[in-house]
This record gives sequence, structure tokens and C-alpha cells, in this order.
Amino acid sequence: MCNRRRTAHVLCAAMARVAAWCLVVVACSKRDGGADLAPASSALTASSNESAATWHFAIDPAGSTHVEMPGLKETIRADTTAASGTVDVVPNDLAMSRGTVRIDLSTLTMHTFGSDKDAAQTKHARTWLEVVTDDKTNEPMRWADFAIRSVDALSAPDVSKAAPAREGGQDVRRVTMAVHGDLLVHGHEVPKDAVLEVSFRYAPGAGSTAKPNRIEIESKEPMRVVLKQHDVAPRDTEGKIAAWTASLISRVAETADVTVHLSAVPSS
Repeated sequence: MCNRRRTAHVLCAAMARVAAWCLVVVACSKRDGGADLAPASSALTASSNESAATWHFAIDPAGSTHVEMPGLKETIRADTTAASGTVDVVPNDLAMSRGTVRIDLSTLTMHTFGSDKDAAQTKHARTWLEVVTDDKTNEPMRWADFAIRSVDALSAPDVSKAAPAREGGQDVRRVTMAVHGDLLVHGHEVPKDAVLEVSFRYAPGAGSTAKPNRIEIESKEPMRVVLKQHDVAPRDTEGKIAAWTASLISRVAETADVTVHLSAVPSS
């Protein structure tokens, strides 16, 4: 009887090792197949509109994004707190609006646990992105750039056609839209779409053709980023890909769902 119990224990332990090995193989093959690595790129070609009717806006440096990365055991949550870029709005034909938004990944900070673990997770994330390693910022990898190439699905084709509402002592005209463009992260460029709500804020009583004193840009739904397409994977501080283990696979997400909260002010 004792021999049978020992034999069963040995078999169970062996099966557990095989299952863990299979998990590694399946997960690695999942990363090796499916979504392909996107083409390498060092910079995006800017999209702009220089017509006389264009309003030029500069993205507020305090713009933020929220990121959620669902893993097998936990959902990783993070935020960025700095942005840059320009937006060119064509008020009487919003479909012609263009722009480039830049998100500073060196500010990416984790908020998964609400404890000291977040600091370690933040360091790992910035290392995997090769944005900050050994406390040094890698400028070529620092920014996530999105260039707007086209706009459609507008709730109003012309800003003046959106009904104003009084909010906080300002008149606000809101327009929802779908923007299509290119996303550059970690040296790899991928076509991406985003559904946005843009709020045009005016001094009270401003006419329908007046220029707003501020615009706010918010996601209506998350933009899903496939990490493999941008070669984002566990790395050491020298940029070498880390070996996959069963424990690592259980924690690492394959996608990141990104929402933005940006504002912009008139620029020359």
C-alpha cells in the first residue's frame, strides 16, 4: 500500500512538472505566433494641415494616459503623466483635422498593488520598454507617438453645428469621432484607430465661429495595443530578453488597453 502511495505521489509530481513545461511551451508559441512584430521605425512622419482655416493647438504637457494590461493572475494598472504634440483642427471640416500626440513613457508608473510592489513593477515595465534602465532615460525609446492620418464617424462635421452647453462658466461644444493613424512604440510602428470625444471650450457667449480657448480630448473606448507587435517583453537592464518561466507567464500580459485624457491650448 505504501509503495502504491509513493508511486502515485511520484507520478503526480511528474505530471505537474510536465504541465508547467507545457504552459511555458504554449505561452511561448503563443507569443511566437499570431501577431507579428511590426516594422521597425525611428520616427513617425508628422501629419498636419496648414490651410488658412486651420486652428493650431499645442498639447498640454500635463496630459495623461491610463493603461490596463490583463494577465492570467492579475490585471496590471498604470498611468503616464506627461505628453506633448500638436493638433491642427479644421473647424468647418473636422474630417480634415490632423495631429501628432506624444506620450512620455518615462513617466509610466504602476498602480496594481497599492504597495511597495508597485515600485518594482514600475522599474520592470520601464526596463522592458527600454525607456529607463539603470536610472538613465533612453531618448529614442522614450515617447509613444500617434500620428492622426484621417478622421471620420463625426457626430458633427463642423464645430459650429455642435450645440453648446454651459459648464463651469464656459460654453462647451462636444464632438465624437474616430481617428485613424499610426502608433510608434518601442521602435515599431502599427496602424491604429481610436474613438474620441473632443470638447471645445469657449468663453461664455462666444459666437459659433469663435476659436476655443481650450480643447479636451478623451477616449470613448480603450485602444488595444498588442505588446508583441512592438517587441515589448521581459528584459534585463542590458536589453536582453529574459527566459520565460511558468511564474513569469502567469503575470505577464499580452495586450495593453490605453485611454487618454489630453488637453490643448492655441498655439502660433
